[in-house]
Amino acid sequence: LADFLPQIRQYMTAYRWTNEDFGDDRIRCTINISLLGVTGDNHYTAQAFIGSQRPIYKAGRNTACVRIKDEKWEFDYIRNQTIDHSETRFNSLASFLDYYAYVLLGYDADTYKTYGGTPYFQKAMDIVNLALGSTSASKGWDVTPQQTYSRAQLVDELLSPKFSDFRKAVHVYYYRGLDSLSLEPDKAMERMLSALEKIGNLREKINQPSLVIRTFFDTKYLEIADSFLQYPDRAIYAQLTKIDPSHQ
Repeated sequence: LADFLPQIRQYMTAYRWTNEDFGDDRIRCTINISLLGVTGDNHYTAQAFIGSQRPIYKAGRNTACVRIKDEKWEFDYIRNQTIDHSETRFNSLASFLDYYAYVLLGYDADTYKTYGGTPYFQKAMDIVNLALGSTSASKGWDVTPQQTYSRAQLVDELLSPKFSDFRKAVHVYYYRGLDSLSLEPDKAMERMLSALEKIGNLREKINQPSLVIRTFFDTKYLEIADSFLQYPDRAIYAQLTKIDPSHQ
């Protein structure tokens, strides 16, 4: 595995994942891989932490877009093998990286434009469908109970009309909230609160575990708590606790 990480880094940064022109402002992406074991000579089990962030307008700091812990990755790797991108063929290593490249692009795009991430989430769903139709796909690609993480479940929810209010709220939270904090802090906090209330209302409306809502609050809860420190009504934290009870 001496060349494993350099190959992944080269693949993720050199391949052109989108026709959008980001200039020099690439998405800040982290992939931490924990190898758990090996079967035979080249079949590995691993866990991966995947995260991305983007700058907050005129704030001099970044905000996390998504943080995911994927605990069920299995892949085949032979030393010095090349990692090839394919839109039509499933590969346990490349397809995993492709999936998360598109998920990270989708999450980033949704923060700037309502439903901006749809083309990327659809690409991720195409990879899920490739995996589900492949005999070589292993754990992690299948649909699992909603209490556990599933790659299929994540993009299925993101593309579902049932969660359209969630994605609208995400755009408001970032673009009209966080990005406006340095310009009009009071209005920005009100917009952020309105977005969080919309997500909370959706959680109550669907009345079932949601992976995208859980992932959002797992990613943002510390930032949310910190952002409202200057809010004039201290009862805001009781309201936030009702919206996101898992991070009371």
